[in-house]
Amino acid sequence: MKLLRKVYFALIYLLPAVLFFSYYPLLSLGRDATMNFEFSLPLIWLLIFAPIALVNLISATKNPKNPFPGISDRKFFLFALFPLYATLSIFWSTNPTRTLLTAGVLWLTFFAVFAILFITPLLGSSEKLPTYFLKSIIFSTIFVCAFCWLQCFLDVAGLPRSTTLLCPGCTYYTFGFPHPSGFAIEPQFMGNLLLAPTLLTLFLLVYSPRRSHHFDIPTPLLVFSALFFSATLFVTMSRGAIYAYAVALFLLLLFAIFQHQKWHLVIIIPVVTFAFSLVMQGTFSALSPTSDTFLSGVTKVIHQMSLGIIDLRLISEDQDSKTATQGTSQPVEKPVENSQNSLKDQPKNNQESAKNSSTEAPEDSMFDGYVAASTNVRLGLNEVALATWYTRSDEEQSVSVSRMLLGVGLGGAGVAMSRAFPEHELALPNAIVQNEAVSLLLETGLIGITLVLLALFLAFSPRSNFWRSPALPLLCPLIVAYLITLNFFSGLPNALQIYLMPPLLYLIFSKSLKTPK
Repeated sequence: MKLLRKVYFALIYLLPAVLFFSYYPLLSLGRDATMNFEFSLPLIWLLIFAPIALVNLISATKNPKNPFPGISDRKFFLFALFPLYATLSIFWSTNPTRTLLTAGVLWLTFFAVFAILFITPLLGSSEKLPTYFLKSIIFSTIFVCAFCWLQCFLDVAGLPRSTTLLCPGCTYYTFGFPHPSGFAIEPQFMGNLLLAPTLLTLFLLVYSPRRSHHFDIPTPLLVFSALFFSATLFVTMSRGAIYAYAVALFLLLLFAIFQHQKWHLVIIIPVVTFAFSLVMQGTFSALSPTSDTFLSGVTKVIHQMSLGIIDLRLISEDQDSKTATQGTSQPVEKPVENSQNSLKDQPKNNQESAKNSSTEAPEDSMFDGYVAASTNVRLGLNEVALATWYTRSDEEQSVSVSRMLLGVGLGGAGVAMSRAFPEHELALPNAIVQNEAVSLLLETGLIGITLVLLALFLAFSPRSNFWRSPALPLLCPLIVAYLITLNFFSGLPNALQIYLMPPLLYLIFSKSLKTPK
């Protein structure tokens, strides 16, 4: 059993690194009209971790001094109500296969959180567990951030997506500069993955060097990590993650001010790294094979991140026209094909074709600023989902009330929307609602939403140990940030860090960890 205990803690140490590989590598088992059958490394980690944790739990509770943790507490059963209800929704689901698979991931995640909070202290962890775990977070994040920057340099150098692993809309051909996706499916997931490491390093810096020395982490390493992680988060240009980061920084700032900590670092590091990211994005624009310049790249970022509110593009246009006039008397020719239309006609390797096409003159990037379509698609999916939830059709008049109460089944949103609005361009059988609250409302109904709110109340009630955690200035901003990001995508099985990182960090800073006997 000592071997299984070592495997258990090895899996805990590996989790921060594993979470980053949420899309590459990927084990694909095929697909149908409603979903892809795929296994990512985090899902494989869950499948391995669950039986290892269960065997360790059974072994530990053989000792009379170690009662079965959590199960005797009625809160455990109240927390389990939502996974149980979501599983039962298979009986009325519009997509039973997806319901079954999603419910499986939900139960594995539920048990993983239970194991982290209750089984880990029971096993008698090493005194080095916090240090090893925090170093795992920091060094794995440094590696992934370095890969993100490498993606940018390789992309502007003209390497194909098969080499850079950038998502289809992440290359320089979109805005004139790349925005990295790391090993995730797209930048918004990469940005979300960086929230916990970035806020963690800021927390350790702000709340006195003694805290970092206690964990045997050099302060210079923390300073470098905070700067590197924050700059990379900004370079992903994920609005959801960056907006959430801004709110989390504000909360961390309030904690630091009221507790008389180094609050100025919460301002200096994000400001410096945002300015650095703008400089690098402008540089990538100047280096890329498009006709974009340093100024056009910077102004595009500002226009996109502000949702089109702050528009400084006229400055770059005036500067570009002056440069063109002074540099040559002949205008630069554009490619014969319209770049945006040609991209639409080419499926997966559209950007490689565009980049590899031989044109003497530089190409134009697809967008010159804020892409309203990105926002409109998300809002459109929300509208279709809500309409599917409450609108009666001629065929479903008798079941509309039950749909509002029970939902269409966990994972059944796409099929339900396509049936309710077969002519709508967004209502596809494999569509995913880009908002977790709306998605849960459609899939699990008012009953499911009520059970989720009950679980949140139990976890964060005034009597909860959460509010007595020494890491509260870290956990509170992080959880709020995660809740904000869930407004930008459906994250039930897709973003496991949202559910696993807070309890892990709570555990690491908890005083309840036992040392081995």
